[in-house]
Amino acid sequence: MNNQGMTIARVVLTALGALHLVIAMWHGAAHQELGVALSAPQDLFVYVVIVLAPLVAVGLLWTRYVRAGLWLFLIALCGSLLFGTYFHYVFVSPDNIEHLPAGSVAAHARFTLSAAILALIELGSTLGAAFALGWHYGIAPADASARAA
Repeated sequence: MNNQGMTIARVVLTALGALHLVIAMWHGAAHQELGVALSAPQDLFVYVVIVLAPLVAVGLLWTRYVRAGLWLFLIALCGSLLFGTYFHYVFVSPDNIEHLPAGSVAAHARFTLSAAILALIELGSTLGAAFALGWHYGIAPADASARAA
């Protein structure tokens, strides 16, 4: 990947990381509003993988450790996506959007909307990091089509 491409990848992933943090904080506020508590291991996962790891990864993207930053970003956002998808849409608990505790319609809407937006941001971030890693390793989609021809 050339310098301009790497700069674009850094900017895009930094923006996605910042957006992820804002939406995660909004979703955390929705958790508090509805009284949806997490277990201690879940809390640890949220703080380490969902909040801290993407921040560290974005910081690394702007250093000579860009490869480590890309890998950490990919792993953290993929882990966040899997965690959120499982607990918000699969596992039956008060954290599941179909089994929320009593609360206002607006509070339920904020919880559900923030969970959905978070999942979309995490999916986009995971894909963005995977593409950036591919380009970093010289496996750009254009290269693949050129090899096939």
